[in-house]
Amino acid sequence: MLGRLEAEDVNAVAHAIDASHQTAADEVEAWEDLMRVDDALRSHGRSRIAARAAHDAVQAVRSAVAATDADLPDTVVTRVAREAALLARALVAGTEEAVAHLEREFGCVTHAA
Repeated sequence: MLGRLEAEDVNAVAHAIDASHQTAADEVEAWEDLMRVDDALRSHGRSRIAARAAHDAVQAVRSAVAATDADLPDTVVTRVAREAALLARALVAGTEEAVAHLEREFGCVTHAA
């Protein structure tokens, strides 16, 4: 899916990320998700696999953006790529709550499905 993102999708995901990080409580929730993912990866010995998945997710977002003729700001692409990397790590970790939170931000994607 990430490799087929269009410019509209990237912008929509960036807006969804911004919307989900509006309050201090949102930031705490994101931090707790990150800690859950890190703990699960460490306890299951899957950190290297997760790192590779995160790298692949970032590359997929960057390649998708490069394939469009859109002139997206680097900050938007970076924000979406980082969130894709976090989602990839959460999927490898198997942390359902973190996956659910992160998947919401990619739920607005319509073109890449």
